[in-house]
Amino acid sequence: MIPVTFHGLLGKLHRPDASRASGLGVVLVAPHGVEALAATKSLRILAESLAERGHAVLRFDLPGTADSLGSDSDPARLDAWVGAARAAASFLVAKGGASGIVMGGLRFGAAIATLAATGCESFAGLMLLDPVVKGRIYARELALTARALAEGARLDPDATATEDGLLIAGLTTTNETLGAIRTVDLGRQAPPEVPTLVLHRHGAADAMSLASSWPARPDLAIESIGGFEAISLSPTMATTPHEVIARAGDWLDALPKRTPRPAEPLEPARLSAPGFTEEAVVFGEADRLFGVLCEPSVPAEGKPALLIVNAGRNSHVGWARSSVLLARELAAQGVASLRMDLAGIGDGRDRPGAPDTVDAVLYHPANASQVTAGVDLIAARGYRELTMLGACSGAYLALHHAAADPRIRGLILVNIQRFVWRPGETVEEAIASAYPLAASYAGKVFEARAWKRILTGERKVLPLVRAFSRRLGQRVAAIRPSEQTRQARLIMRTLSQRRVAMDLIFSENDAGLGDLALHFGSGGRWLLREGIPPITVVPAADHDMTPPEARRTVVERVSALVGRRGAARGSDAA
Repeated sequence: MIPVTFHGLLGKLHRPDASRASGLGVVLVAPHGVEALAATKSLRILAESLAERGHAVLRFDLPGTADSLGSDSDPARLDAWVGAARAAASFLVAKGGASGIVMGGLRFGAAIATLAATGCESFAGLMLLDPVVKGRIYARELALTARALAEGARLDPDATATEDGLLIAGLTTTNETLGAIRTVDLGRQAPPEVPTLVLHRHGAADAMSLASSWPARPDLAIESIGGFEAISLSPTMATTPHEVIARAGDWLDALPKRTPRPAEPLEPARLSAPGFTEEAVVFGEADRLFGVLCEPSVPAEGKPALLIVNAGRNSHVGWARSSVLLARELAAQGVASLRMDLAGIGDGRDRPGAPDTVDAVLYHPANASQVTAGVDLIAARGYRELTMLGACSGAYLALHHAAADPRIRGLILVNIQRFVWRPGETVEEAIASAYPLAASYAGKVFEARAWKRILTGERKVLPLVRAFSRRLGQRVAAIRPSEQTRQARLIMRTLSQRRVAMDLIFSENDAGLGDLALHFGSGGRWLLREGIPPITVVPAADHDMTPPEARRTVVERVSALVGRRGAARGSDAA
C-alpha cells in the first residue's frame, strides 16, 4: 500500500506484482458518512486481496471527508464526489499502470461510482457492493440512522435534525447534500455498457430492482450475498465480509486482461492548506503501520508534538473525523501531530496470522512496539516535546507507553476503561460489561421509552444486574487495595514523579468512571490527594464524545496541555 495524493485528496494505491499485473485498475469509492469509518478495514482488505490477484487498486477519501481537504459542509458535495471518482480513475491510469478501469464502490460509494462512470477514462467494468440505488430512500434511512445512533449512545435523537441538515454520529450532511442525494436513482441511469457486477445483501429490494430496470445481458450479474450486515456502523464491532471479497475477486479475474501501461513515478503523499502540511506514511515493522503527520507552517516554541493512537478500532481519522480536525487546529497553533493506525486497525495492515477479532488487536502486547515506532517517527522529525492522546483502549495504550518511555512529557486520557488489565478478562467481555454508571439509570425509571425497551426485550436486564453486582463487589473488595490497584497507583505516581503533565477526561456517567473509582476512589480522590492530574467530566456526552460541544471541550483541554508543555520546553531551552 502506497499513500498518494491528488486533487487535494488522500488515497492509498495498491500495486500488484508486475509479473501478475492484469492491466486492470479498480477505483474503490468509500461509503458516505459514518459508514465510511466502519468500512475502512474491509475496503483495505478487499484492495489487498485484489492486488494479490494482479489488479491495481486505488482507494481514496472523498472531498471534505477523512484525510482529504475540505469540509462536509462545503457546497456541491455530490458533484465534488463524482468529480473526485473520475479524477481517481485518471490517476490510476497514469500512476497505477492500468489501461482498463473498473469503477467500484460500497453503499453510496457505489452510487457515486456509477455516476462517475460516464466520462471515466478507459472504462472497463462496474462493481457495485451493497449499492444505494434510490437516493430518496437512502435520505430517509440516514434520518432514521441518525436518530438510532443517538438513542443508542443515550443522546437526544431530536438533536440530530438541525437547521443546517442532519448530524449523523457527529458528521454533518447538509440540507443541500441531502437534496442532491435524493435526486440519485441508478435505475433511471442508462445501464453501463461494460461488464457489471452487483452484489447486494439478502432482501435488498432496491438493489434487486436493477434487474428489471437494466436490460438483462450476459455480462450483467446481480447477486445476493451475505456479509454486508457485519460491516455495521461500529468500526470496533465490524466484521470483514470475506465471502464478498472472494466473489468480487473471482469476477474481476474473469474480465479480459489488458496490457499494463508504464506507471509514472509517485511523489510523496503531501497535502497542504493554510497553516499546515500533512504527509501520509507507512512505517514500522514491514511497513504495517499507517499514519498522517500534520506539521504546522510555523512551529511553536519548543516544537511540541502530539501522538494520537486509535480509540477502539476507529481508524486514525477518529470518530466524527475528530482526530483530523484536532490535528489541523493544533497545527494552526504551531503544534505538530501524528495520527496513526496500529496493525489490524483501519489502514494498518494486520499482523501475520492474527485473527480478525477485537482480542487480537485491542489491549494486545504487540501494540507496545508499534507505538514506539510512532514516537520514533515524530522524534526523527525533530520534535522533542511529545504528548500522547488516547481514548478508550487507546487511553490504556497511551498510559502504559508513557510510563515506560521517558520521551513522553504530556498525557491526555479520554474515557479510559481500564487502568490495569484484569487477569482472565477478554476484550469482548470488557466491552459487553461497559455499562454507564448506575447513577445514570436513576432518571430512566420515569421514562416510558426505557420501560418499553425492557418490556419488549430490547434491553436485557439480567446482564445489567450482573454487571452492577460485580462492580459493587469490586468496590467493597477495594477497601483493601488489590494488586491491580497498587499497579495503577504506581503507574500514576511514576508519571507524576517524572513531571509528566496529565489530563483525564470522562464523559458524564461513562463506564470508565467505575474503573477510576475502583482504583482511586470516587471521583479519583486518591489522585487529587496526590496532586496528580485534573479530572474533567464532560456533561451530556457519550463514550465517543459525539456532540460537537463535547469534542470542543476535548480540543480545548488538549490545546491547553500541549501548549503548556511547549512553552515549558521553550523556557528550558532559553
